[in-house]
Amino acid sequence: MFSKDEAWEKISQSGENVIIATHHSPDGDAVGSAFALAQALRMLGIYPKIVIDTYNERLNVVKGKEFIYEGDASGLACDVLIMLDCGDVSRVFVPQELFERAKVSINIDHHLNNGNFGTYNYVDTSAAATAEIVFDILNMFVPINKYMADALYMGIVTDTGGFKYSATTSKTMEIASLLIHAGADFTRIKHVTMHSQNRTEVAIFIRALQNMKYSDNGIAYSVLTLADMEEIGAKRYHLEGIVEYMLNIDGIDVSAFICERANGRVKVSFRSHAINVREVAAHFGGGGHKYAAAADFEAGFDEGVAQILEALDRAAVYV
Repeated sequence: MFSKDEAWEKISQSGENVIIATHHSPDGDAVGSAFALAQALRMLGIYPKIVIDTYNERLNVVKGKEFIYEGDASGLACDVLIMLDCGDVSRVFVPQELFERAKVSINIDHHLNNGNFGTYNYVDTSAAATAEIVFDILNMFVPINKYMADALYMGIVTDTGGFKYSATTSKTMEIASLLIHAGADFTRIKHVTMHSQNRTEVAIFIRALQNMKYSDNGIAYSVLTLADMEEIGAKRYHLEGIVEYMLNIDGIDVSAFICERANGRVKVSFRSHAINVREVAAHFGGGGHKYAAAADFEAGFDEGVAQILEALDRAAVYV
């Protein structure tokens, strides 16, 4: 891993055509990190473009969407490509030709399974969120204004589950305090991003709970089919919070939320109090953290569900 000084030098001095990218279906950490970094570069007179997948509009509670490039990104000039919160190169949401054309690529992340796929890699697995790493870099070289503080706070508060996940450290809390001191609207950001729901989210949440089942070894799981999603009119970004909710049930040590995807793919999100679900996710080509992980793999839906439950049962035996 290169130093903070080297990271900022490569980010800010590798050329004027800067592209910021995140992972597919970006969460609050990915969006917040991208928005904060874009605003920091703007202070230097650099006009970065954020190339990003569709995300939940509630994340626009913080400023930064004006940096999003809305057109076809495949032909964009790219001196430096900054990839945020992507544990694997397959998770980077940019056209392949843009990735290959980038003169410099910088990978900034906190996932344990990161493959160091950039020209330069700043991967700090001790960080609770990628926004924590972005803060560390920016705080040395630019003044953290209110808008950057809002974006970084959103990244940290969402990726730590409101500071309740085990990855939260005293440093995480110190950074949050500094961001509040810089003007972060912490009450509103947490409410909007973690507690508010629109009617579509409520409807798909209810369906997921109706479909929930309990397995042996303290496992709760729910499945959603494409038909469920189409009937309710839900998108992928409407599914946040379901897997965490199931883990809060008394007697449940592991939760799995399994969704049917188009083109014969299955998406599963895991949460756990006991099992190392990163290892379970790795069995399906995924990754993440010890107690929060995910995978997206090709399989018939029924077969994929059976494989996931079998893998969880095997893992639970050894707890």
